Amino acid sequence: MKKGLSIKKKLLSMSLAICMAFGSAAVLPKSFFADTASISASAAETIYKYGDYHYRILSDGTIEIVFYHNTSKTVPAITIPASIGGKKVTSLDSASFYSEKVASIVVPEGVKTIKSGAFKYCTATSITIPSTVTSLNTNAFNSCDNLQKVVISSANKNYSSSNGALLSKDGTKLYYVPSGVVNYTIPSGVKSIESYAVDCNKKISTLNIPDSVTTIKAFSMESSPALKTINVGAGVSLIAGYDVTGKSSSDFHYTLKNFTDINVSTANKTYASVNGVLYNKSKTSLLFCPEHKNKVTIPASVTKIVNYSFSDNNAMGTIYIPNNVKTVEYGAFARCTALKSAILPYGLSEVDSALFQGCTSLASISIPSGALKVKSSAFYGCTSLSSVVIPSTVTTLGSGLFTKCSALKDIYIPSSVTSIAKDTFDKSLKPVIYGKKSSQAETAAKNSGLTFRIIPETVTRYAGAGRYDTAKSISAEGIKATSKKVVLAYGLNYADALAGVPFASKIGAPILLTTKDALPEETLGEIKRLGATTVYILGGTSAIAPNVANVLNKNGIKTERIYGQTRFETATKIAAKVSTAPSEIFFVYGLNYADALSVSPVAALKGAPIIYLQKDGNIDAATAKYLSSVKGKVKNAYVIGGENAISKPMMTKTAKALGLTEGRNIVRISGSDRYSTGIAVNNKFKSSFKTNTICVATGLNFPDALAGGVLAAKQYAPLVLADNKLNADQTKYLGSKSVSNIIAFGGTAAVPNSLVYSISQALA
Repeated sequence: MKKGLSIKKKLLSMSLAICMAFGSAAVLPKSFFADTASISASAAETIYKYGDYHYRILSDGTIEIVFYHNTSKTVPAITIPASIGGKKVTSLDSASFYSEKVASIVVPEGVKTIKSGAFKYCTATSITIPSTVTSLNTNAFNSCDNLQKVVISSANKNYSSSNGALLSKDGTKLYYVPSGVVNYTIPSGVKSIESYAVDCNKKISTLNIPDSVTTIKAFSMESSPALKTINVGAGVSLIAGYDVTGKSSSDFHYTLKNFTDINVSTANKTYASVNGVLYNKSKTSLLFCPEHKNKVTIPASVTKIVNYSFSDNNAMGTIYIPNNVKTVEYGAFARCTALKSAILPYGLSEVDSALFQGCTSLASISIPSGALKVKSSAFYGCTSLSSVVIPSTVTTLGSGLFTKCSALKDIYIPSSVTSIAKDTFDKSLKPVIYGKKSSQAETAAKNSGLTFRIIPETVTRYAGAGRYDTAKSISAEGIKATSKKVVLAYGLNYADALAGVPFASKIGAPILLTTKDALPEETLGEIKRLGATTVYILGGTSAIAPNVANVLNKNGIKTERIYGQTRFETATKIAAKVSTAPSEIFFVYGLNYADALSVSPVAALKGAPIIYLQKDGNIDAATAKYLSSVKGKVKNAYVIGGENAISKPMMTKTAKALGLTEGRNIVRISGSDRYSTGIAVNNKFKSSFKTNTICVATGLNFPDALAGGVLAAKQYAPLVLADNKLNADQTKYLGSKSVSNIIAFGGTAAVPNSLVYSISQALA
């Protein structure tokens, strides 16, 4: 036996404890454990060495193993000595076998205490615990990644083992599941899964919880990265202290952290699961979504999403929260780093604190109309957030709201906002604030040293997380009223959709959008909110697949498809729905969208169909047949666009087909480009607009203006298509208008705040 090791060695023991706290990156090299001369510690404690064991003598004369260091070149199966120098070994200190390469460990009779982290990171596949142990810290086996079983002496009065796990003597408490186990079924009879029972288990992928378990304690399953599926029995009624009657805590989330699916027995009286997501039994509260879940469809029964329920999810790119949800609690989506878009429900009274904090991929957000408060740090650290739409119902913006939102260059704050916290905006990023003169937004901008730009007009923006959600927003927030009918168009191609605005306006229906093969959740949600019983699908099955109609039918909604073999024929089929005897017709180039969009509100107001033409050649057969059917009924026709869109010979053929005189009752309306053509249309039909409102949409894509055309017609307002800046014709036109309201369709990527400001500056 060598007498005392140096103070350096004692401090090393303390360093090992620090390593435990800060992870394996802090582990000291094995060479540091080489034998050194023995020196007594000045604190009246001496650390001794016996073979590979380092120990201290306790006040009662027994020995505590401080640490063990394997000096052999093998991976031995070790039995800890029961005594050293005639003194009994009674205790294993924290980190006593920290990171040691051993095959197995047998703890001898006589040992009473095993402290936290005693075997942390060791390589043993089995550890045997004697009958004498009375104090066994359940964190003693932390990160023993090869451990297959803990064997407890049957004579031990405090602990037992079953199926390799550590339990209380009566088998009702589960303390530890071996870290080397891949699939594990908790023994029947266990009632409580204790804290850290499955913590830091890197291999377990499936955990089966029997009906006998009633309680899952806080942090019991934290940091188990391979754990994908948990099957919960009928008995569980308490998780992390949350019994579904009160608010959840962060403990709840961090207890249920890494899985892909949590499945609950249908016999459970407290909890339920749907597609791997945890709810209360009645499914009115969504309690927890596993971190690796990449898609969730929230049931219609849910009214509340509890705090932290989605936080730290790293797989979900989009989330649609249906209108049945009335409350989304704080931090629900915090640190969801893959989340690019989130669609919030109507009826949400507030955007709660830290709701999207740290969502670094979130690019845009539209706060739904009706929300009153946007609370502190709701978007803190959303570094990709470039567009935020705040409706005119919001009165309060909380502190730290846009801190570290480095992509947010500007924001429009409506005059409804009367309370803005001092640190709502990140001064270091210097965002430009837009709003009305003498508003709270102006005061807040000046107090923060930020640029403020006055827009005297009231600005209303209808925008969402993409084109489908924007169309929904235009319907729900703009048109507002319920409708028994909806017009559904393909959202990725304009071919069949552009002629639909006059028809939708005639039947009092919004235009909503869909993908080819699947109906977006937000579109279906809006159809349900409207109470629609009939949906008119524009285009054939090559544009919108039968599956979309099937989904609607399964929801009790009738569908009627309006289509032809080509876009030209589809336009004539829609025209027949608008009027069988139209007195006016609008002709547009069928292979582009801009002119059709510009004229759509006017066509809707006049109840006139929009017909497609090719630039040159003959009128296609379907269009020729339609023109023949309305010949003599049409009194005036309009060709929209220049000769580069529809040639003079094509216009002449069209006039002849209708029996009209070119230049007298069939005329061309055009400008130098799509934007000037739009202004020419608005000037020509200025008597149709009976409002002090103008609508604006991007001229670089079609979906926003398509859905917005119906609302523009409802408002008796002209539609201005624009790029990021105004041209001379647009500036001149706006200078002649007396406008008090500006409606923008789409987010700031489509219609920048700077463009709205330019429009405001150009207005008379």
